[in-house]
Amino acid sequence: MHEYLFDVKLFAAVRVKAASEKEARAMLRKAFDCADCNAGAWPNGDPITFEASQDDPDEDTLVEIDGENIE
Repeated sequence: MHEYLFDVKLFAAVRVKAASEKEARAMLRKAFDCADCNAGAWPNGDPITFEASQDDPDEDTLVEIDGENIE
């Protein structure tokens, strides 16, 4: 049996509570600096674990503020 490592690009929508957009972005940078993540389990029950980092934090798109869409 072999183990394969893939560099996978994932899309995530993350809600952050902060006093400002700048603070929220800083919190995201810190949280996703090689974050340990769990995506459930493979069919055999083994956990699906991975590290996640932001690709380009300054390019993250702000979608909502307090549940209201940004247009």
